[in-house]
Amino acid sequence: RVIGLDRLCALHLNDSKNPRGSHKDRHEKIGEGALGLDAFRAVVRNPRTRDLPMILETPNDLAGYKREIALLRGLAADVEE
Repeated sequence: RVIGLDRLCALHLNDSKNPRGSHKDRHEKIGEGALGLDAFRAVVRNPRTRDLPMILETPNDLAGYKREIALLRGLAADVEE
């Protein structure tokens, strides 16, 4: 009743330097960490989440963010064609 996808307003995206269950929040670039590209492909293609604003929180510079945004758009574009 309190938590659900209908209450989700935006997504915060980052891959993880550590595996699930490590109890550590160490950010990695999209597709270069323990989550991998399949996890992000699932998010950007899921009809329940694909239209939500997505905020990158990865260790990067402007050129790196540009590459990550292009990567995520590419993952999403495969389903739209």
